[in-house]
Amino acid sequence: MLLKDASAFLDDFSKKSYTDIFNIRSRVEQKDWERNAITNIKEHIFQGVNKYSTTKNVLYVHIPFCATRCDYCPYYTTPYNHTLVNEYISCLKKEMNRYKNTPYLKSTTFSSVYFGGGTPSILTVEQIKEIGEHILNSFTFDSNAELSFESNPSTLTLPKIKILKSLGFNRVSLGIQTFNERLLKSMNCAHNKEKGIAVIRQLLENNFIVNADLIFGLTGQDNKDIEEDIRILSQFEGSLQVTYFPLRIAENTPLAKQLETEEELSIGAHLKHLLKIDAFIENKLSSNGFIREECPVFYHSSGASEHKYHSTETRVIGFGSSAGTLLDEAENCNFFDIYEYMKNVDSDSSTALSGIMLTQQQAMERFVLYRLLYMNRSLPNFKNLMEERFFEYYQTPLNDLYEKVLNDMLKLRFIRLNGEKIELTNRFWRILNKVKIGMPSII
Repeated sequence: MLLKDASAFLDDFSKKSYTDIFNIRSRVEQKDWERNAITNIKEHIFQGVNKYSTTKNVLYVHIPFCATRCDYCPYYTTPYNHTLVNEYISCLKKEMNRYKNTPYLKSTTFSSVYFGGGTPSILTVEQIKEIGEHILNSFTFDSNAELSFESNPSTLTLPKIKILKSLGFNRVSLGIQTFNERLLKSMNCAHNKEKGIAVIRQLLENNFIVNADLIFGLTGQDNKDIEEDIRILSQFEGSLQVTYFPLRIAENTPLAKQLETEEELSIGAHLKHLLKIDAFIENKLSSNGFIREECPVFYHSSGASEHKYHSTETRVIGFGSSAGTLLDEAENCNFFDIYEYMKNVDSDSSTALSGIMLTQQQAMERFVLYRLLYMNRSLPNFKNLMEERFFEYYQTPLNDLYEKVLNDMLKLRFIRLNGEKIELTNRFWRILNKVKIGMPSII
């Protein structure tokens, strides 16, 4: 595609609904023409002040390194190498330094920082200290900010817990996945049941909010396995949250072939199966004192009831390879490949793989679309909650925007209505699996 044609193509986005844009971006590969056509979003936006300087601003940092590659993981990762990690941290600091003194960043107070991955806990104590201190010294945070660190039980040691505590981190999202030894081995996870339980105890003893990441829909997993996971979680006392992710499988992947062979299920049948398991999980967690707010997120009524940090309800500035940025004026995603990312940082070039400018209308529609996707749609006051959160985010009423986005999603067969209940379609899940822009792993 010629550059002038590409520019016209991207310019036409301003006339479309955000639902249309979401659909289109799942079908467009990031080619050289797009990289040349897009505006360097951070350079453009960061020259002005943040219009929402104290409202739901999140700093996201991507650490792409892992000890092993889990078969279910959809995110960009690369094997751990100590020298490479040091080089990457150096580039992270350079990317942050490039923007930290811009009018936008200088006027922004962050309510949260989130280290996602990959496996941030694979960093050494010294590396955690180096990047942690750089961030805290470079940006402004609320006095009660949530500082969150994604971890794996196999690599989160007590000395690392202590350094996180000394830096002011107060929440750890822990990739438990399951306590079932058989399933952990089948997923190629590096930890076992005993290690998972021990690390949760250590974190709670050090007064961290602990988010336990679990997963359902695994091959060979049944309701008894899930019940046992919930029973173990319910034994802990303290600030415990649970994020229960469904295993969504993309077409033509090893997991899809395994599903067809071992479970004799198509992807469509698997998605229907996930809905049944999800209802089972909600029932079991509710009977054990957990309250559901987000579709994957549950809070225990006796612990921390407020999770300040929602990946789809914040203005996100992302640093690092594959890091997404979601702002009112635009969204973009950095290069996935770590070497391409570092090369562009070192040459003072744009790190953006893809991106698009948005109108205010499109940004508001994005808010509604993501809330329809991630909020608990079964709540009786769902729309009222949406209206409250929209007003908190934009300081303006939702008005008829909810109905507009709902109709846009119906036209594209993203959703269907079952009475008053909104159900996401298989078509929408397939599209969601393909979107490469702006969705960091930060729930």
